[in-house]
Amino acid sequence: MLILSRKVGERIVIAGDIVVKVLEVQGKRVRIGIDAPAGVNIRREELLPRNKEEDLLHTSVPAEAGTR
Repeated sequence: MLILSRKVGERIVIAGDIVVKVLEVQGKRVRIGIDAPAGVNIRREELLPRNKEEDLLHTSVPAEAGTR
């Protein structure tokens, strides 16, 4: 695991085309923005399928533009 410290407005680039930007820090809460190609599926961990059957259903559906 890579651990980085970033300030508001600073960015992290992953694989050349995924950009994570720190938008705001308030106490223990951090708001981030993620800019990635339309084909990259981005989900919050708590929304990931909890079993393999659900995972198979979700991985066959491509991400729609603007739904991240």
